[in-house]
Amino acid sequence: MKKVLVAAALAAGIMVASPVSAGAFMTYCDWDPLVLIVTPAGHIVPVYDSVWTSSPLDLALPLESYTVKRVYDANGHPHTAVDMTISVPTGLLFRYSTYDEVTTGLLGSGTVLAHASGNSGTPVHLKFTLSQP
Repeated sequence: MKKVLVAAALAAGIMVASPVSAGAFMTYCDWDPLVLIVTPAGHIVPVYDSVWTSSPLDLALPLESYTVKRVYDANGHPHTAVDMTISVPTGLLFRYSTYDEVTTGLLGSGTVLAHASGNSGTPVHLKFTLSQP
């Protein structure tokens, strides 16, 4: 009985201490800055630009810019089309994968307006439409 307990404890210790490759289930939100979008009609709409990576060592500090233009729906009501470009600089010669999203709430909460996967060093375009003119 004592040998079984020692073997089980040893197996559990090896499982906990062994390195695990990062999967889709393990992501880290490195940065979530507030971006104030000014619509063509002058309204200010706050959104959040979340950048997720598979490792806390991949410091994904986003640089974002955006363009807006007025669009109209089928009934002729004005809306704002946004094209947000998110660029994450590459760290120390190594590229890494990112998952970028624009939401109405902090840390991916609220409504997801747009999302896309990308890589550091390559700009990602996220396009969405706001109901504010």
